[in-house]
Amino acid sequence: MHTLTDTEAIRVAESAHPLARHDMFLLRRPSPPLLDRILDAQRSQSVSYPEVGMTRSPGGSSYPLNHHRIDLGSGSEIYAGAVAAVRSWAMYDLSWTGLYPANTPVEEGRVFATLANHLGFWSINPCRIVYVEDRDEELFPSFSFAIGTLPLHSERGEERFRVEWDRARDLVSFEILALAGPQHWLARLGWPIARILQRRFGTEALHAVHSTVRRARA
Repeated sequence: MHTLTDTEAIRVAESAHPLARHDMFLLRRPSPPLLDRILDAQRSQSVSYPEVGMTRSPGGSSYPLNHHRIDLGSGSEIYAGAVAAVRSWAMYDLSWTGLYPANTPVEEGRVFATLANHLGFWSINPCRIVYVEDRDEELFPSFSFAIGTLPLHSERGEERFRVEWDRARDLVSFEILALAGPQHWLARLGWPIARILQRRFGTEALHAVHSTVRRARA
């Protein structure tokens, strides 16, 4: 696996030629100026898959599915706390992941990068928020948003984060649903490891949101 220097990463990000697009792997945590250059180059790009919004109705998709869910508790305070936690990206507040910019507003069209430190290197994966839904329904109020992969992302697909309150059972839950497969050749070679990392992220992200909600009530 070839890791990039900052200069190489900028050159890759700003290249319009598809053959110049590699996975964004670096040996050290990427600096804010580097991330700004990469995101500036990706902002004008379309997402890297045609089925935008597919996580709204995931049945029948040909993409690999990754689904995680956790019950958070009961009542309006838990629901409001869970929505606030997801809006503040608590699911990325892990020892090995991050978000840039860290305070990215959850608004449709926003471009940002997820960061991961794994297997001895850092990866940069640019994304766009493709939809945000805040439903104040009588029986099942919910808040959800989905992020889509941009061309320099190592994967290709969409991931949805959703908080739902089942008022009939008075149960608040949080779920992560991803429909994504490998995009670049390095990601294809390492897909079994990528699946393990997906499952790890899903499990740890659920507990991060759960912990954030509990701390807010303490």
